[in-house]
Amino acid sequence: MSSKQEIFFMVQSVPVDFPMMLTAASTMLVAALARLSLVNKRRYWDLVWSEEGSSGTTGTSYVIKGAKFNVIVENEEQVEISFIREWNSSLEGKHVPLNIDKRFIMLRGSSGFYSYAIYERLKDWPGFNLPETRIVFKLRKDKFRYMAVADNRQRHMPLPEDRLPRRSRELIVPEAVLLVHPVEPEFKGEVDDKYQYSCENKDLYVHGWICSNPSVGWWQITPSNEFRSGGLMKQNLTSHVGPTNLAMFLSAHYVGEEMVLKFKRGEPWKKVFGPVFIYLNTLIDNNDPLSLWEDAKQQMLSEVQSWPYTFPASEDFPKSDQRGCVSGRLQISDRLSLVILAYPACFANIL
Repeated sequence: MSSKQEIFFMVQSVPVDFPMMLTAASTMLVAALARLSLVNKRRYWDLVWSEEGSSGTTGTSYVIKGAKFNVIVENEEQVEISFIREWNSSLEGKHVPLNIDKRFIMLRGSSGFYSYAIYERLKDWPGFNLPETRIVFKLRKDKFRYMAVADNRQRHMPLPEDRLPRRSRELIVPEAVLLVHPVEPEFKGEVDDKYQYSCENKDLYVHGWICSNPSVGWWQITPSNEFRSGGLMKQNLTSHVGPTNLAMFLSAHYVGEEMVLKFKRGEPWKKVFGPVFIYLNTLIDNNDPLSLWEDAKQQMLSEVQSWPYTFPASEDFPKSDQRGCVSGRLQISDRLSLVILAYPACFANIL
């Protein structure tokens, strides 16, 4: 297994919404992303929002673009950069009333990059609803054809063209299609639906895609559930035909409007989503590309054991020495019960 060890940033002088990240060995990361004409369609943070008083789980989709760029940390071991998007009263009714600080981190010796964001609304800002927020990556469809979500949920995948009207037929279930004339005949008669690959949060730590020539893996690793909504049994989307790779932080999927965050005027709020780790691996030879999945699982275990991370520079991300601990013995008679540790105020309205 060969890992990309020497990692550095090349950031253009004009602030952009995402860093160009290269490795000394190759431009693996950049080459993996889809060849789309608009760069912000290849990879982006986005959210769905609606005005206060709205009902349902839909709203206006908004791709989060940073207007201010800052280098937060820059040394031989780490680079962390920030893209900030600020809200003011002139944007009322036009943009979601949130300040958003998106962060990207690369560490020496680490084969990939981390991303997290701080969302904040001030006390006197307008109320609104927030049904969803996530990170989206769209990879090259001519390269990444094999998807893995779990040991027993991985396979060669259809092409996005197979979902077009001339090659498929819509089914009653929204977004599900029957593949009638796929590019590759082996998929004829199959149903393609991104919800087929959903996973409960408790099992959703790593998923991604494999390119066989050359042997390259793209993996989204979530080391903790503390920043995801819905609890351990909540199902979330993972990867699906595109090839698309998602990091879901908040969504109403499988639950409904109860999962929508609803803020009223006068209610301040701040939350850190992430960090998640985008891990890339490769092989010296192409003998067994599926071994990239095994390596990704090992990397996932390493990330989980390293949580909470010590390297995020934001003061809003509590480090190990800022967190409490619980010791003792707790006897539970129901083996399916979940134990949740949180600040008392988090459960003030339900206890």
